[in-house]
Amino acid sequence: MMPDSDSSSLSTTSATTTASSSPAYLTGEKDDLLLPSPSEICRIFHDGQATWANILSMVDDFLPGRWPTTSLDPYITLMDVPGLPAKLPRGKKIYGRPLWRVPRLETALTHTEDTDKDWDPELVHGRRVDFNLETESPLHCRLSSEAASHLLFDSTETADSIAVLTLCWSYILSVRLLEMQGQQVKYTRHRLRPQRGESDEPGLVRLDGASPALVRWLCAVLSPELGWSGSGKGLPPWAASLQEHLVIKTSEPVPDSPSPPSSTEATELLLEFCRLFNLETEGNQNKQWDQLAPCRAGFFAALALPFYRFMGLRPQFPFPRLTCPDGSRFDDTSGTSIRGYLRDLRYFMTLSLNPLSLGSTLWSVFWQPDIDCNLVSPWLAAVLDILEPAIKAKNLEKLLKAFALRRPRVALWWLALALLGDLSILDWIRRYATTCTEKYGYGSLSPPDPMFSAWTGTKQSFLDQEITACYMEPSDQIPWADILRRRFDFNLQGSGPMLLSWRPFGYVAKRSVEPDLWPYLETRRARQYESFLWYSTTKEGFHTSDPDPGFRRNTGRSIEVARDDLMRLSPGRECHENHHSINQEPSKTSTLRMMSFLVEDATGSRHWSNAAMSEQSRQHPWLRGWEGLATMEVGCRGSAEAIEGVLGEWIRGEYDGGDQAQGELVTRVSGHSR
Repeated sequence: MMPDSDSSSLSTTSATTTASSSPAYLTGEKDDLLLPSPSEICRIFHDGQATWANILSMVDDFLPGRWPTTSLDPYITLMDVPGLPAKLPRGKKIYGRPLWRVPRLETALTHTEDTDKDWDPELVHGRRVDFNLETESPLHCRLSSEAASHLLFDSTETADSIAVLTLCWSYILSVRLLEMQGQQVKYTRHRLRPQRGESDEPGLVRLDGASPALVRWLCAVLSPELGWSGSGKGLPPWAASLQEHLVIKTSEPVPDSPSPPSSTEATELLLEFCRLFNLETEGNQNKQWDQLAPCRAGFFAALALPFYRFMGLRPQFPFPRLTCPDGSRFDDTSGTSIRGYLRDLRYFMTLSLNPLSLGSTLWSVFWQPDIDCNLVSPWLAAVLDILEPAIKAKNLEKLLKAFALRRPRVALWWLALALLGDLSILDWIRRYATTCTEKYGYGSLSPPDPMFSAWTGTKQSFLDQEITACYMEPSDQIPWADILRRRFDFNLQGSGPMLLSWRPFGYVAKRSVEPDLWPYLETRRARQYESFLWYSTTKEGFHTSDPDPGFRRNTGRSIEVARDDLMRLSPGRECHENHHSINQEPSKTSTLRMMSFLVEDATGSRHWSNAAMSEQSRQHPWLRGWEGLATMEVGCRGSAEAIEGVLGEWIRGEYDGGDQAQGELVTRVSGHSR
C-alpha cells in the first residue's frame, strides 16, 4: 500500500522492536522501521513453499536422462556477450568496460554546433572488469567413485567418458587462447606410455583403431604432469591435469608425433575419439525434452574450470572405462555443433573467464523479483525446506532440472559445476539459504552484476527492471526501488556498496529526493546496455579495440528463447504467526545493503539525510554498530576538516616556496580527499 504522507514511509514508523525474541531468528514486528510484520513473514514463507513445490512436481514429468527442452543448449547464455579479442596481449590480464546508454535529459540544453560530433553524451562507461589470462599451474583433477557425476547420468557412457572429454576441451580452450596470443604450443617430456595386451581395470582407455595423432594427443592430455605447454611462462586458466595415472591400451605400436595439434586439429581429434566410442555429440533434442550428449557435457565442465580454480574447488570424475564397441552409429553429420562451439569459442571464453560475475548468476536462480529485501529470509527458508530432501539424497538431477525449469540460462552453469564433481556445491545451497554466503572464508558471490545480466539475458536484481512510473509532482510518493535505479545510473563506474539483488521496500516523497534526480524520475526512459570496450597495457603502450556489441549483433544469429518461470504462487492459507524458525541473517544482510544505497545520493555523497529518515531511526537494533553510519560521515568530515586546514595554510602563504612547495600542497590535498 502506498503511504499518504509527504515524508519517507520508513521514517514515520516505529524505530524500536521488542527484545523478547532471539536475535538469531526473524520474528517480525508490526509497523517497524526495517523488520517485516509476522503476517508478511508467514505469507512469503508459504508462497515460497508453494512456488518451489510446484517446480519440483514438474520435474517428475521428465524421465531420468531427459531434460527440459533448450535447457542444454549453451547458446541460450550468449545473447550480447562480447567475444574475447581475436588478438590478445601476452600478458596476465586484459581489461574492459561496458558501455551503457543512459538518458541525459539536460543534453538538449547544452548541445551547441561546436560540440564534437563523434561524442555521444548518453554513452557512459561502466566499471572496469579484469580478465585473468594466465595461471601458474594446472588445476589438478582426481578420479573418485564419489564424484558427483555418478549422480547425474542414467547411462554409463557419459560417466565413463566425462574425465577424458573434459580434459580434451580443457586443451582446446587453452590452446585457442595461446593461439590468440601468438604463442607456439609444444609437447613436453611428460606423457602416458601406451600399453599393449588385454586387461580390464578402472581407468582403462582402449584405443584400438585410433589414429597415431589421437593416441599421442591423449597421452599428453591425460598425463598427470601436463604434457603440453605454450611458449610463455604461464598457462591458460583452463589448463588441467589428472592426478591419477590412466592406462591407455593399443593393439599396434604408435609412432611419436613432434608437434601437438592446433585447437582446430584437436577438435577433429575429439570428434574422432567420440566416433571411436560411439559417444553422442548432438544430444537427442525434440520439442518436449533434451538429452545431455557426452561431448557437450565435457564442454560445459571445461567452461567451469576457471570458476573451480577461483573458488578453491577440486574437480573429480568417475574412473574412465572406455572400450571400442563393434560398429558405429556416428554419421558424417555428427559434430556440427562441436565445430560450432569452436567457431564461437571467443564468446564462451568471455563468460568462463569471469568467475565473480558467474557467481552472481548462479544465485539468481533463487531471486524473486517481487520479494522485498527484508523478506529474503522467509523466502530462502521456504526454498531450502522444499529442496532439502533432494539435497540430503544428493539427487543432483532433480535439483538441476528444477533450476532448468525456473531459470534455464542459470541452470546451465549449475550443471557445469556439478559435472566437475565437487559435491560441496550442495552445502553451498544450504549455507546461502541461511546466511546469504556460499562458502566459509569467502566473500559472497551473490551481489548482482548488471553487465553480466545484459550479456546473458538473465535478470538478477531490481536494477535490471525498468522504472515503474513517472513522478511529476513534488508530493508524489516514489518507491525506493525506482529512486535507487536512477541513482545507480549516475554511478556506473562506482565500486561503493555491494549491489543489491532484492527489491528495496518503502516510499519517499519526491520533494525529499535530491533535485538532480527529478528530471529522471519524470521519464520512463531506461538505461540500456550498448557494447563492451576491450583494452590492454603492454610494453608498447595502451591498446584499445572498437566497441563490441555482442554475439547477436556480431553474428546476426537469433538466440533460442529460454523463458524464466518467476511466477510466485500462493497456497491461500494462513498459519500461526512466529511459528517458523527462520534465520534473520539473509533479511538483515540484504536490508543493511539497502541502507548502504539509501544514504548515497546521485553525486556519490554519503549522508544520513539522503535516506530521508529521522535521527531516531539510527537507534534501530539492526543499525546499531552498522559501519555504514560510522564511516560515511566521520571519515568524510575528518577529510573535509583536514583539507580546510591545508587550504588555510595556503591562503596564509605557507606554500609559496616554488615547485616543491606547490607539489607538497597538491600531495596533501589529494591525500585527504581520497
